[in-house]
Amino acid sequence: MANLILWRHADAEILSVNGNDIDRALTKRGRKDAAKMARWLHQYLPKNTVIYCSPARRCLQTAVALQKLNADKIQHEIKVVEFLSVDSTVEAMVKKLTDTDNSKTFLIIGHQPNLGLLIAKILGMQESACVVKKGAVWWLRQRNVAGVSAVAAQTYLFAVQHPDYLPN
Repeated sequence: MANLILWRHADAEILSVNGNDIDRALTKRGRKDAAKMARWLHQYLPKNTVIYCSPARRCLQTAVALQKLNADKIQHEIKVVEFLSVDSTVEAMVKKLTDTDNSKTFLIIGHQPNLGLLIAKILGMQESACVVKKGAVWWLRQRNVAGVSAVAAQTYLFAVQHPDYLPN
């Protein structure tokens, strides 16, 4: 991956109308925060961005905020994938991302704790997980570094953004 952008869904209802976790919708604040973050992302996302989204309603609603702005910029549709579902594991996420075209930018819209676990794993952190706040984006980049005997990939934290620090 050249860029891996992890976006946690924005603030959601505690309970859905039917009681199913997957059906929890964004709150009024969540919709506002998703729109703010979408505007920020819209400024910086490369055209080759592939969007993967959890099937949970709150993630889909978060993704739609970006899709509305990026109809002209991102040529790819939102791909709803099970490896990002509420019940998935960080191992499933790693497997899928390892099998992808590393020349593209991937925007992942999903859930905590798996997003935090994935960040910690990729960055080789000692902690079991990073805290990814609701609505926040963590942007990781990979670069090739020439070593003594070969070129190695190095991943680093490029940016972290939260909707509270963005203008309305």
